This record gives sequence, structure tokens and C-alpha cells, in this order.
Amino acid sequence: MGRRKVTHQLISDKSTRRVTFRKRKEGILKKINELTVLCGLRACAIIYSDYKDGPEVWPNRKEVRVLLNRFNALPKEKQTKYMMDQKDLMTRMIQDAKKKLEKEQMHSRAMELGMIAAFRDIHDADYSEDLIKAADVVEKRISVIRERIEALESRTALVMKE
Repeated sequence: MGRRKVTHQLISDKSTRRVTFRKRKEGILKKINELTVLCGLRACAIIYSDYKDGPEVWPNRKEVRVLLNRFNALPKEKQTKYMMDQKDLMTRMIQDAKKKLEKEQMHSRAMELGMIAAFRDIHDADYSEDLIKAADVVEKRISVIRERIEALESRTALVMKE
């Protein structure tokens, strides 16, 4: 049985909100525990809520202090390297979408050039810029293929020596 879609907004009923908080908190702490066990890393969590006085910490206060001290000892650049607010997230998503659009536009243009070359006389119009771009794409792909061949040949030579 699938889960029903949840709208992300404040739950108006206080008792339902408290139960949801408790269940989701347990779920996230379970995920953090699994991550630490499976990947062999150290992690902690600090959760503030209206349901308890003071913060709840995981796994314990001592481990949280150790990890926070380790974090605070890092230079500010490293502390904030992977931090992202809503604006940063949206900026990254826009950049990714632009890259994807650019790639799709190049693919579409390449397909269009292929259709022109196949069904029309290429001398009817000036496609020199498009052909230069297409040639550049082809050269890049050939270069990647050559690099792969060289890598495979060097691996084969290593295997034969053994």
C-alpha cells in the first residue's frame, strides 16, 4: 500500500503535529544511525522543539561536543563550503537547468543539421557557423573515444605483462 501525498505546510491540529514530529524525528535519527554504521563516519544531530525544554542530541552530548569542536576548528571556508540556503539551492537548480537546456539545444541543432544534410542541398544557405560547431562536437567525441581506447590498451598491456 502506497503512502498518500503530504502537503508541506504547518499541521493545524496540535496532537497530530506532535505525533508527526515524533515519528519523523525517530525516522531521521534512524537514518543518521544507519549512515554512521554503513559508511563508518561520525555524525550528530541537535533538535530543538516546542515539546521539550532544551535541545535533544544524538547520539550523546559528549559526541556532539567533540564533533562541534572539530567543525568549529575548520576554517570558515570549509565550514560553509557545502552549506546552502534556499537562494543558493535555487541558483544551483537554475544553473543545472541552463546546462541541460544548452545540451538539449546542441543536440537539437545537431539533429537539424543532420536533417539538412540528408534532405536538402547544403549549399542553399550559409551554415558555416553551425558546421563549425558540429565539427567541434565531433572532434571532442573523437578525442574522448581515443582517450578511452588508450586507457583500454594500457590496461591490456598491464594484464599481458602479469
